[in-house]
Amino acid sequence: MLHVAAAPELFDRTLWSSATDERRDELARLVAAELGPEFEYAGLRSYGGAHTPVAVFTHATVGEFSLVPGGGFDMGLSPEEEEAIRTAREAVEVAADDFDQEFDLLLSEIGQMRPLHRVVVPPFLIAQRVLSIGRALRWLPDFSDPLYGQVAKAAAHLNPEQITAVLVGTGMRLPAEAELEYAARGGLHRRLFPWGDRLPDDATIEAILADEDGSTHNAFGLHGYGLYPVLCADHWHPHYRAAPDDGAPWLASGMHVVRGGAADCYPWQGCGEWNLMLCAMRMTDRAAEYGASVRLVYGLGEHERADMVEETGAVKKAKASAKRASKTAAKKASKTVAKKAAKKSAKARRSA
Repeated sequence: MLHVAAAPELFDRTLWSSATDERRDELARLVAAELGPEFEYAGLRSYGGAHTPVAVFTHATVGEFSLVPGGGFDMGLSPEEEEAIRTAREAVEVAADDFDQEFDLLLSEIGQMRPLHRVVVPPFLIAQRVLSIGRALRWLPDFSDPLYGQVAKAAAHLNPEQITAVLVGTGMRLPAEAELEYAARGGLHRRLFPWGDRLPDDATIEAILADEDGSTHNAFGLHGYGLYPVLCADHWHPHYRAAPDDGAPWLASGMHVVRGGAADCYPWQGCGEWNLMLCAMRMTDRAAEYGASVRLVYGLGEHERADMVEETGAVKKAKASAKRASKTAAKKASKTVAKKAAKKSAKARRSA
């Protein structure tokens, strides 16, 4: 496990930004030494027009990961973001009054993205793209996506049992909600989207969907944040009161948090689908009508714990099922041994 004393730049984004490329490369190799053989350090790359490069790692079966340095950020919808939404609403009203609803519904849900609170996130690796159908087939050989069938490069939409199989197969976990929002913001302060405050349109989403070379990635190297309904480790709370401030998932019971889903309802019908691409937008997993998408995470921070690993109902059921199966197998083995012993004893008596 990495510690602050050994690599302070990994735990403070401002220190990472001010470091030299030689030092960043050294730190990345330090991280590589902590990872398993499935990961390979691919070098430093810059994304989204940012001056500060990101350390990129390639995973043998999942693809490219970004090393996201730790740091603090304001989680939730800020007053500045609310003002940007209201300003955009006024501009649209001048052009077409019938578009009011897409803004009004969003503004009515602001309470779910508040109170705005400061969170300090430790460093972590996050998949640059959500898990594709082609990659999911490694752990789910009979999988057919409910939306895209078996189109290899399309995003996979998975049920809880399938997500469990992927997590177990990769040895990784789901992102905490704070990690996902922190990565989505890419260092931008109180802005609506990973690219700023400009509302996305058809051209925006089509450019992201067509992106093969990282041209639309944000500063941390994330592709397509908000396009697909990414499942978080956190259970759903309709607010942030008493939420963790250390980047850990907010665990409880019941429904989980989902972030994104704008591509699942594309072409858009002018019903506020762009809302789903907001950095602060959050919903329950019931919103993932076709199943949730997965953006895998490998944690690096000092507070990384076993309970950071997602335990959906499916995971708990799988563990309980395995435990029952183990007990059943033990009972069967015990009965088999007893039967064999009884037969041997009876045979010995007959021989006597």
